[in-house]
Amino acid sequence: MKPLSPFVQGNKDALPLLLGLLPFAVLTGVSAIQTGMTPWVAQLSSLLLMSGASQIAAATLMTVGAAPLVVIVTHIAINFRYAIYSAGLSQLKLQFSPLTKLAAAQVLIDQTYVLTFLRCQVQPLNAKERTQYYFGTALPMWLVWQTGTAAGILAGPLIPADWHLEFAITLCFISLLVPMLKNGPIVVAATVAGVLSGLTCGWPYNLGFLFSMVTGVLVGGLYHKVRGPQRSGELS
Repeated sequence: MKPLSPFVQGNKDALPLLLGLLPFAVLTGVSAIQTGMTPWVAQLSSLLLMSGASQIAAATLMTVGAAPLVVIVTHIAINFRYAIYSAGLSQLKLQFSPLTKLAAAQVLIDQTYVLTFLRCQVQPLNAKERTQYYFGTALPMWLVWQTGTAAGILAGPLIPADWHLEFAITLCFISLLVPMLKNGPIVVAATVAGVLSGLTCGWPYNLGFLFSMVTGVLVGGLYHKVRGPQRSGELS
């Protein structure tokens, strides 16, 4: 059997994650409307940003009347992970022209990064094939996100509140986290961040989330720094 092209393989690998992404997108559309955005503005924000976690966080803060500066800082802090993803993708040496680089930045989300990173660990691909795979994962994600957001904008008021679609956010990130738990520093960072998130979930303006995220990364980095030399000594 002829192997799948990298682009089609990316489509195939993305399919299981779409089930969790769709309700996440719907919830994002609902949240945007609840803040008072018009349908056109809500959909445009999704087209330009495509970051459900920060969109929902910003919508929640706007709903409770948080100061604009708090909304902006929260938005930037949550989306700072994309700078880390970009650095990670640069190590994979994808092949971009100026136009495709802009498109790649526009569709970069947690799922496309994780799928591309994991695929490149298990399958030898050249730069062109890695780039094709990246866009193969991104296309169905982008289509489902925009469609789901539009559905949330149009049908949000009709969705019963007791459906609790916010569970999709947790499912999305759990499905991304588990495959990444392959070494000590990541396990330590995830564990610390998870425990602190539970302890600080009552902090106002989602500050507990930001504190937990930063602390988890710092502790994971410290663990790597301490354990790295020890493991090198063990191996030698």
